[in-house]
Amino acid sequence: MKMTLTEFAGELAICETDTRETIQIARDRLPQAAAIGDWLEWRGRSIRILRDETNNRRQEIDGLMDELFED
Repeated sequence: MKMTLTEFAGELAICETDTRETIQIARDRLPQAAAIGDWLEWRGRSIRILRDETNNRRQEIDGLMDELFED
């Protein structure tokens, strides 16, 4: 399952799945380097950060923001 890390709430990580379902995961189950906005993949017992996908999404959002706030 793929999901986006949307926020931390105490000991929980709140994520939105690719089907737009919100789930809560114990924060200590995530990779230590996980940050809000990261695209994650959960397979079995392991959760990993999808660095390429995360970077591509951030670049796309930055481009949209630049277009939106152009002078």
